Parts: sequence; C-alpha cells; structure tokens
Amino acid sequence: MLEIENLSKTFGHTKALTEVSLKVERGEMVALIGASGSGKSTLLKHVSGLVAGDKCSGPIEVNGRRVQAKGQIAKDIRKTRTDIGVVFQQFNLVGRLSVATNVLLGALGRTPLWRSTLMGFNQADRSLASEALLKVGILDKYHQRASTLSGGQQQRAAIARALVQRASIILADEPIASLDPESSILVMELLRKLNKEEGLTVVVSLHQVDYAMKYCPRAVALGFGKVLYDGPSEDLTVDRMKTIYGSGAAEMFDVNKIAPKVKPLMAEPKSQAESLKEQFFHA
Repeated sequence: MLEIENLSKTFGHTKALTEVSLKVERGEMVALIGASGSGKSTLLKHVSGLVAGDKCSGPIEVNGRRVQAKGQIAKDIRKTRTDIGVVFQQFNLVGRLSVATNVLLGALGRTPLWRSTLMGFNQADRSLASEALLKVGILDKYHQRASTLSGGQQQRAAIARALVQRASIILADEPIASLDPESSILVMELLRKLNKEEGLTVVVSLHQVDYAMKYCPRAVALGFGKVLYDGPSEDLTVDRMKTIYGSGAAEMFDVNKIAPKVKPLMAEPKSQAESLKEQFFHA
C-alpha cells in the first residue's frame, strides 16, 4: 500500500529526514512514534504529496501510484491524493459550515469543478456522508455547525471526511494530541475499527507509546529524522526505549500527561504498557 525509498528532506541547514525507507502492507495499522521534532509529521506530509523531498530521494508510492521522486511531485498527484485520507491534529474543518458540508468536502476530488464551486454534491455523495457520520457516531450532528462540536467530535468528522473521500489509506497526524483522555480513546478505537472492519490501511503518528502498544500491532520509531526501530509494538521494552531515545524516552512515558489516559485505556489487569511505565519510572 505504501512504499518509501531513501527519503531525505533538508530545511536550510537542518536535516529533517535522512534516507528513510518504509513499507506498509495493505490492511496494516502502523504507529509512527517519536518525540517532538523526530520527523513524524514531515514524513506524513511527504507521503501525501504536500512536500517534496530532496533531489537525492528515492520514490514514494501509494497503492502502486507515484507520489514523488527525486524532489519532484508527480504530475498526476491530484488523482493519487484521492486515495489518501489525511487526518490532522487540528481537524482542518471549516467552522462556519455544517458538519455534513465539511464531510462532503471529501468528495471534491471526484466532483466536477463547476459543481464543486457551487457545493453541488450529488445524492450518492450525500448518502455516503450520512453513512460515514453514522460509522463515526455523530450522525445526529449532521446539520450542526462544525465550530460547535467538541474536539473529539471534530476529529471524528475529519475521519468521516476521509471515508467520503473513499481513501484506502488514512494518514493520521497526531490525531489525539489536542484531545482529552476520553476523546482520545474514542478516536483511536474508531481508527482501529475502520482498520479491522473496513480494511483501511492506517498510519498514525503518536507521541505516546501507550497508545501505540494498545492499538497498533507495528510501530516505527523515528528519531533525528531516521528510522531507529521498526517492529512489533509489544517489543518496545523499557530498555529498548532508553536505547532509542536516551533520556528523551521519559517524555513518551510522561506521568502527568499519560497516566490519566492509561487507566481508562487499559481496563484489563495491569497491561504490558502499564507495566512498562512503572518500570521506567522506578528503574
């Protein structure tokens, strides 16, 4: 579904990504983890074709279609983007428009220009929007202004927009960073449900190891713009995290920020993620 080969990106004198290679199979749910500035968001922007890599970079392909190569965005990128649903940290909804209209914006890629200018979506897309809102649990907000929704509801509307887009891969860039614990759980549960029941490929960047271990079978750890680990999330032991991030690992097991979320997240008796957190802070 996704293949990245030797992607590098330089901003001025700063190397944001260095020869990053990554393959994601169809139907996988993969967590991109790392501290702030590790390159997670930059990587996702390249996959969606919003930013071009350095000229020395290899190709990026999504679902067999070229996104970019050697610092050049593919000429048919608009067609390729219809297959890539992007969920942003700040939701990217138009607050004054209704929830339904925001969700219908996902259909713009296949809507004729004259009709999209007039917001003239057809009945099939309107039915698809209703179905998507039902799947994410906010169909009752159909006619409501997007600005009146809670953060968690706005993020679910953003996911519904990706469903209307008919995307086969969802790139979720820190989708729970701005949410409260309860909303964070709902959004991650929704992404997992879409992955398992709809077969969508999901790549989600996360700051918290706890959520990666709970929801994503595979984790890719980034640090200083490089892939430092790629393997099962359950193998992210305390020692491995310390090896990867050194003292920066504490940021990803922050007691004040993560502990309140872990309790409702882990209903089972002392999970591995919970034990990891305890080991880290009592080691």
